[in-house]
Amino acid sequence: MIKKSREGFTLIDSLIGLTIISLFSVFYIGMTRQMNQQIDRSQQTLITERHRYENQLRSK
Repeated sequence: MIKKSREGFTLIDSLIGLTIISLFSVFYIGMTRQMNQQIDRSQQTLITERHRYENQLRSK
């Protein structure tokens, strides 16, 4: 009886660990994607502003 209880505990413990790891992985992937999108937007803004600045310098 104790051995079956121990096997059940090990299974539940493994499932809880897998669930926690999966949740953190999903959170990490979501944050990484969001940061990459923000970096892309910032780079696009930088390129646009640089072109505008260079055009202003040329026109002077």
